[in-house]
Amino acid sequence: GPESLLPLAAAGVLEGRPTVLAGDAHPGVGKPSLYAAGDGLRRADTRFGLVNTNTSHTYTADERNAPEAEQDPGAQPRQILPTEGEEHQTTAVLRGAESVTASSVGNWLFHLPQYDPVNAFDGNPDTAWAEGSAASPKGEWVRIDFSGTQEIPASLQLTPLPGNGVRAAATEVRVETDQGHKDSPIRPDGSLQEVAAPEGPAQWLKVTILKSQQGRPGLTGAGFSDIAIPGVQVTRMLELPADAPREGADATVYALKRGSDPGGLSAVAAETGLHRQFTTGQAGEYTVAASAVPVPGDALDKLLFELTGKRNQILVTADSTARLGTNLTARNLTDGDLTTAWIAGDRPVLRLSWPEATEVGEIVFAAAGGISARPEQVQISSPDGTAVAAVDENGMARFSPIKTDRMDITISRTAPLTVHNPFAGDKLQLPVGLSEVYIPALDKFRSPQPDPEKEFSLPCGKGPVLAVGGTLMETKAEGRIGDLTQRRPIAVSLCSEQSKVELGASTHTVEAGDAGPLAITDVTLSSGGTKAPAATARTVDVKESEGDRRTLTIGAGEASYLQLHENHNKGWKATLNGKELTPLRIDGWQQAWLVPEGEGGTVTLEYGPARIYQAGLIGAAVLFLVLVGLAFGRRRDSGGAEGAYEGADQPVPPGPGLILGTVALTLVGIVIAGPVALVVPVLAVLAHFRPSWLAPVAFASMAAAGVVVAIGTGEYTARGEGAFGATAQLLALIALFAALVTVGAPGRGRRAAGR
Repeated sequence: GPESLLPLAAAGVLEGRPTVLAGDAHPGVGKPSLYAAGDGLRRADTRFGLVNTNTSHTYTADERNAPEAEQDPGAQPRQILPTEGEEHQTTAVLRGAESVTASSVGNWLFHLPQYDPVNAFDGNPDTAWAEGSAASPKGEWVRIDFSGTQEIPASLQLTPLPGNGVRAAATEVRVETDQGHKDSPIRPDGSLQEVAAPEGPAQWLKVTILKSQQGRPGLTGAGFSDIAIPGVQVTRMLELPADAPREGADATVYALKRGSDPGGLSAVAAETGLHRQFTTGQAGEYTVAASAVPVPGDALDKLLFELTGKRNQILVTADSTARLGTNLTARNLTDGDLTTAWIAGDRPVLRLSWPEATEVGEIVFAAAGGISARPEQVQISSPDGTAVAAVDENGMARFSPIKTDRMDITISRTAPLTVHNPFAGDKLQLPVGLSEVYIPALDKFRSPQPDPEKEFSLPCGKGPVLAVGGTLMETKAEGRIGDLTQRRPIAVSLCSEQSKVELGASTHTVEAGDAGPLAITDVTLSSGGTKAPAATARTVDVKESEGDRRTLTIGAGEASYLQLHENHNKGWKATLNGKELTPLRIDGWQQAWLVPEGEGGTVTLEYGPARIYQAGLIGAAVLFLVLVGLAFGRRRDSGGAEGAYEGADQPVPPGPGLILGTVALTLVGIVIAGPVALVVPVLAVLAHFRPSWLAPVAFASMAAAGVVVAIGTGEYTARGEGAFGATAQLLALIALFAALVTVGAPGRGRRAAGR
């Protein structure tokens, strides 16, 4: 899809060539010079209207939205696609299970792909599934269907997500299989514990939350970081589409990419590790090029120390950390990087230490932002003194100086920052989050920034591990120190000759993890060489380039694409010397035509629908002139008889009558408003005895509805307030019925003029 073009261009694969998507028509491309497959166009649900955090994890070819999700439950994923069909998309394939499903995922409003249900069975304690209910997690579940029969022991090891004051935490669960079910209480502390399970062979297993300890409803849900089933480990592989013609291509490229910011300020990367699967059309030798980004943590600190001999001497730990991501750790608070963060759990306490006693009287707390609030007050304690300090809006806290080599900082008050949950009918206070804790007096203990331009290289075997086809490949890496400190991409290559690997004509996997100082995010496998473009491009001379009709001349040459840098639209038509050219879509969105090999000539571009628009304008102008002529002509014809009608009775069109104006209106009202339609007979009685009151009633009702709407401005739709509330709707219906109701009173067919 178009999403794959930017990574391909960045890798230097396209070299300025036009590209045609596999699902589009590709005239003139009998034998493509380059076959490129990417994983950018993924089958996933999108919650349109959200600016970010709006895309789910990648679905399998037949997967639907969670059956109990608050939005679009059980529906096909919402997508805007250049070409319909799962065969044109990257889809998920589960390794280790037939399917993994859940009642809901992550959050009722946002998509949080880091809580993919597969994570509960992947054997990685740093990943998790969390439910996404708006209120209580009671009844939420996660289920695995095995590829065959699986032997289930009498007990399983289960690790629940801790509450930490951020989320609800399960306190009792039910483990169910086709052999029955067993219930067990669990501790909501995030520790590994055993739960009872129905012993025996099973085709599926389901874990349901029966009771919970409520945290902040609607922020993030209860869940499990690991449900250990002996012999079961599930991985969500992403399989590239194989829909494009590749036979006879001069070169083949597979471009694999995942989120490039593991450890950044975002809660967590959408994927944990790189797991891809693709099918090669023919055997061959492929050159592997990869890039990796540094991952903040002890491993990166150790690598920087080995390369520069410098280490940060300020140590920081936290009593609790919210399980909103895998890299929101306390060590981020002294790394000098404002794009990393820590978000507190239920105990927002930081413990800092440094080599020698130093007088400290001010601290800067840089707020993390995002789904966290800033601190407003801190309590500072140490063996050498205590203090309470307010934190201003800039994050500065000042207090009487304390000379010490350690201190504990408790965030005792947090700025009121809430997220409204209309489903739960509550405001959710966000936890405190910081990106940096800066103590000016301790600058001498901070590691000085190394020379960013200094180059480094990691020898073979020291680079990040990459597995191709299940075989671990040793790698090497090179870059600059500044790339490590600023977390910029670093080039990675295989240790084999010219970084090549032999692949057969079959299905292959490429995988990389997040462990270590470097995490691979991009891998490109390429074979063959592309045909050089024409030495001399066809000349183009634009004569007229504005409006809905454009002309240009094109020189002689090889078959080429004439490209218009506008959205593809079927309304455009192009002719070369009067002969229509074949249209196509370039790069997934741009308008283009195939210009055949041979002589050039004049190309005329014309937007067909503009003719209809122009004809409509002309017709409207003609009708307007006719109307004006009729109006003035009638006035001249009747000019001498202006008083002829004065004093004469004017005919009044008859009203709808009792049947249409009351009975039919009541029936229609029942359909659209239910019992509120009983207002119609009441208004009919009023129309019979006091017809002059109907207009004031309609006016007053509509005015009152407007006042209610104005008062309710800003209320959430789901709360039934404002224009969507019962009061405003009732008043508007009364106004409508009062304007339409009639009883067909006799003797009212004519009225005297001038009354």
